[in-house]
Amino acid sequence: MAESPAWMFTKALSHRQKVQRLYKRALKEVDNWYGGNNLEVRYQKVLLRARFDANKDEKDTRKSQLLLADGCRQVWEKRHFKPFRFALDPGGSSYDRERESPDVLLDSDQWTLAEREQFPYYFNKREQRKKELLAHWSKIEKSWDEEIAAIQTKIPAEKNVSTSV
Repeated sequence: MAESPAWMFTKALSHRQKVQRLYKRALKEVDNWYGGNNLEVRYQKVLLRARFDANKDEKDTRKSQLLLADGCRQVWEKRHFKPFRFALDPGGSSYDRERESPDVLLDSDQWTLAEREQFPYYFNKREQRKKELLAHWSKIEKSWDEEIAAIQTKIPAEKNVSTSV
């Protein structure tokens, strides 16, 4: 059911968690098949909930495990050939399309004077922000240097190690 690699799972899931995940996956499949018609989607979801509620009080663990396996099989067999994905999600139509342009393109050194005069507010603000960023990083580097110097000048306390035989 899950498409995540095995190393991502850190603990075993309880039966309840497996049923909850199956229910959520089945609801998504209903959305995939009946996505445009709100009344039909609601009707199918009510039927699905009724199927789950019919077996919620099952005490026999073997039967409940068989029901879970059968539900997983049914969801797998009835999965949609083209499931809905949001455009920017992995597998979506616009996934990874909006790449950030390198900052070098906006550097003022590459612009001619005539081009810079067309956008004076932008270039002045950009230069001001560059100076602020460099000042901020110089403060950070100074604090790092002070911390490293403090660590290097501090003599570690000797531990009293007693050996017991």
